[in-house]
This record gives sequence, C-alpha cells and structure tokens, in this order.
Amino acid sequence: MTFDWHFIILLLALGLLNGVLAGLLGIGGGLVIVPAMIWLLPKIGVPQEHLMHMALATSMATICFTAISSALAHHKRGSVSKPLLKLLVPAIAIGGLVGAYIADLIDSRWLGLIFGTGAILMGLQMAIGKLPQAKGDKLTLSLAAPAGVGMGAISSLLGIGGGSLVVPYLLFHKEKLVTAIGTAAACGLPLAIMATIGYVVLGWQVADLPVYHLGYVYLPAVLAIAIGSVASAPLGAYLAHKLPTAVIKRIFALLMIVIGIKIFLNNI
Repeated sequence: MTFDWHFIILLLALGLLNGVLAGLLGIGGGLVIVPAMIWLLPKIGVPQEHLMHMALATSMATICFTAISSALAHHKRGSVSKPLLKLLVPAIAIGGLVGAYIADLIDSRWLGLIFGTGAILMGLQMAIGKLPQAKGDKLTLSLAAPAGVGMGAISSLLGIGGGSLVVPYLLFHKEKLVTAIGTAAACGLPLAIMATIGYVVLGWQVADLPVYHLGYVYLPAVLAIAIGSVASAPLGAYLAHKLPTAVIKRIFALLMIVIGIKIFLNNI
C-alpha cells in the first residue's frame, strides 16, 4: 500500500514534536517515535507480526540523523570524553547489532511487552529524577565492554539512543554530569548506525512490508521525522530557557508511563 500526503504531514508533525522535546527536555528518539510508529504504521498496511520490528528499526534510523547534531553540539562544548568513547563505543556498537538480531528472533507481541515495560521504567526514572550515587570504580575496559554490549542491545531493543542508560552508568562510575551527558550523546551515533544496519539486513527478505522500505526501516518516516526534528530542535532549546522544564518533564514522564502501560496491555 502506498502513502498519501496526509500521512507525510503526520510524520513531519511527529518530527517537529520530537525535535522540540529533544531540545526542551533532552529526550526524544524511541520515547516519542516508537509509540507513534505503533499507531501510524498499521495505517499503511504494516502487518501486526512486523509492526514492532518496523517501529524500532525506523526509530533507530531517525536517531542516526538527530544524534549527529547532538554529538557535534556536545563536542563543541568540550563535554565529550575521547577516552570514555574508546572504552564504550566498540561495545555499544556491537550491542546495537546484537539487539537487532535478538529483536528479529522475537515475536512482535513480545517486543511490544518489552517496549511497554521499558517505557514505564524510563518514565519512572524521569519522574523521580534521582541521579545514581558515584559508588562504582573508575571505568576500565573490563567493566565497559560487557556493560556497553548490554546497554547497546537494550537500546536497540527499545529503539532509543541509549542516553537514558549510558548517563546513569557513567555517573555511577564517578564521571561528571556534563561529561556523562556529552559522551552518551556521542555514543548514540555509532549505536544507532549499527542497530539500523542490523535491522536493514535482517529485514531485507521479509515480505508484506510497505513500499519504500529498506529492510525493517520505513524510509519516508525516517526522512520526514529527521527533517522535522532538525528544524524544531532549536525551538525546543529556546523554550528550555523560558518554560518550567522540571514540571514539563514530570508531565511527560507520566505520559510515558501511561503509554507504556497501554502498549504493554495491548500486547498481553
């Protein structure tokens, strides 16, 4: 089934919302895109058995674009640690591929349950807003390698950029907050690229997918969301200095919990 311009307008609007939230609250990616894709993709004929795979893959592909601007912005501010990147990036990139492979083995319904649970947990984390205490040892390769693979795999399974996992992990290992955020943003790009490659390859021979797809990735959504996100992110950053972001973040966290519960219940 083909798409029409009304559908493209919806995708652009989703990108605009994603960009504003990314600039305003420092979130976005899978937390916004995956639930929206779960709602939108059936409208163009995506069968239920491939719905979650396409939602996750499309989310990871859009993160490839948004992560570039985020990583560059943090790099210009000097908040990206190159030693930490050397420790984390290879493992996180491998984890992104592993997550895509695991997702391909799992039924769409179970992926929905996994995402619903993850959305609830991330919403709770966002609502509480408590940072982990720096009780861990200074990060080494032996610590970073298995943790990086795990964080990359979980991020790929949830369709997220990984910041919600990498930032607390680095804080626990006694890194400064600004360094943790900047380094996590830089880790998001290789993670998204490798996860996207995995979803493209694993979905290459899948039948019954809509036109204009690349494996599990739905290309019109990636393009429209990326354009919208890049265009509206500066507005979100501007609003961050004008609006009570703490209150808005708690409201969004509550919304994520509700959405997570709904997706979970829909897949039981």
